[in-house]
Amino acid sequence: MKKSALIWISLLVSSQAFAQKADLTSAILSYRKQDLSAAKVYINAAEDKLNSGGTLKTKDLGKFWFNKGLIFSALYESEKDLDLLNTATDAFKLSTESEGSSFVKKSTNELLRCVNAYNAAAYDKYEAKDFATALILFEQVVDVNAYETIGIVDTANLFNATLMAIEARDSDKIISLSSKLIETDPTNGDYHIYLIKELTKIEDTEARFEAVKRARELAPNHTGLIFEEVNYYLSINDNVALLSSLEEAIRADSDNKVLHFAKGTALGSLKKYDMAISAYNDAISLDSDYFDAYNNLASLYLDQTAPLVDQMNNLGLSQADQKKYTVLKNKRNNLYLKAKPYLEEAVRIDDTDLQVLYALKDVCYQTDDMACWKETNSKIKNLTK
Repeated sequence: MKKSALIWISLLVSSQAFAQKADLTSAILSYRKQDLSAAKVYINAAEDKLNSGGTLKTKDLGKFWFNKGLIFSALYESEKDLDLLNTATDAFKLSTESEGSSFVKKSTNELLRCVNAYNAAAYDKYEAKDFATALILFEQVVDVNAYETIGIVDTANLFNATLMAIEARDSDKIISLSSKLIETDPTNGDYHIYLIKELTKIEDTEARFEAVKRARELAPNHTGLIFEEVNYYLSINDNVALLSSLEEAIRADSDNKVLHFAKGTALGSLKKYDMAISAYNDAISLDSDYFDAYNNLASLYLDQTAPLVDQMNNLGLSQADQKKYTVLKNKRNNLYLKAKPYLEEAVRIDDTDLQVLYALKDVCYQTDDMACWKETNSKIKNLTK
């Protein structure tokens, strides 16, 4: 009785294996006839039996997964449903992983065809401005190319995926993908910039500083990274560190007016007025219509009048105080006179900036230049009526 039961079980297992193999054979024949609907039914039936405890010989498993991949790949070409392409890709991978599989090379070649399909679909989604889906597809290209039987580090499509993440405004992906790009080529400054800009956008100051610091070490001569370092110190108002960074930036790009302007701003905030004036003038020498440089130069002089005016207002009417008042007034007016030509240049460039016009009007009045006062006042009236 026991021996009969064992024989019966053995026959049952053999029957299941035979049924699976029959389904696989039918799937292959249907595929060859291009009857993809029938091929799908048969291959799924074979897989259902496999998942229900059925078995296939080791050599047949590789064959099974390879043919499932072929069928679903063909279905994808017919229907353009990305789920079908994903199923095909997974099947080809399983075929290469099956012990003793004789389909490793064929499945690897088919995986490369899947790569091409993902790539084409990614570009289609990009052109349709479906950046989120394009991102997923470019990542699939990278992942499949990295599969062990292919072994390609696909930097180009990793870069494409990063660009799609930027277009899709997916911060987590931008940070993740740009970090992977940096791993592939740590000396490529552009890759660091993608990471730094996103960390700046999400206001992760600590991570941003570490990213800037690392980037400057790995790509010390990259001008864009020098600017990112300058922007970082500007954002945290660290003018001492900023000046050091700016000096290096100016050495790298001496004809960049913005760097000289930033240097002037940093020096001005440190009350190093003469050096700030020199830096602003360097910016103006590069662009004679640089409104902000003229405006800031004028502000440097006007800012220095504030403590003088405070002292003047606190003096009494005694003869000694009046002498002090006259001395302070002369110093103040001297600063006004130095500010005046820069305000006039700013007005020449933009005569609609009311803040600058009001400043010039006040300077003209305080220095008794009534012709200048009348002209400036007329411009203000025309803008405010």
